[in-house]
Amino acid sequence: MNKEFSGDGIVIQARSGSTRMPAKILLPFSGEKRIIDIVIENIKRECPDKRIVLATTVNPADDVLEEVARQHNIDFFRGSEENVLSRFVGAAEKFGLKRLIRVCSDNPFLDASSFERMFEVQSETGADYVCFSFPDGRPTIKSHLGLFAELATTDALRKASSLTDEKLYLEHVTIYLYTHPDIFSIARIPLPPFLSERTDLRLTLDTPSDFRLLNELSERVKRETDGSLEALVNLVDENPEYGSIMKANILQNEK
Repeated sequence: MNKEFSGDGIVIQARSGSTRMPAKILLPFSGEKRIIDIVIENIKRECPDKRIVLATTVNPADDVLEEVARQHNIDFFRGSEENVLSRFVGAAEKFGLKRLIRVCSDNPFLDASSFERMFEVQSETGADYVCFSFPDGRPTIKSHLGLFAELATTDALRKASSLTDEKLYLEHVTIYLYTHPDIFSIARIPLPPFLSERTDLRLTLDTPSDFRLLNELSERVKRETDGSLEALVNLVDENPEYGSIMKANILQNEK
């Protein structure tokens, strides 16, 4: 960490509880590390100058995630299990973050190399919220892509928290921002061409079916390709059964 802290941070949203697949981020993935380890190590490698905070809950079941943060020598914050928005505001305030990238811990293929671009766009535009988006303007967080995070300023999150107490907005940290463009300024970064129309891809992990497929994909990507996102997508396209499983899981877990 640089001595002159910029106020930029990456906040990883994580909990061990899950109705569809408990403790999924703590399972060995691709034959070796846990998913949470993969996510944290990728971020540390790509963003060595940014403060990283693991934001988990006060539930005793998440003591294990506090220990994960300690093992990786990153900060942690424990807050409400239900009011995730307040958890993010609390984490930002505790560690002096002026703007943060929100990371979902169940995305093993997360492209942490894209984070710097989001910080750059926020600096250029002064936007309250920055995201990668599809051609229709939909943020990727509203899809099953699982490759990109999103950026918000702490002031915007704090303001959203003061304006709403609806469960939807408290559970899903940024929805209030991008659904209220009359209140918050939004900056959208177009997806690269090979992903811009790919609403059929599901690379996020919610269920045992997702886990089996993504685990196999991860092993094959490492063994057979250069590890790029293009190679990952090509591998899916070259194996129609992968696409069929993804489409079925998208239907069953519609956002």
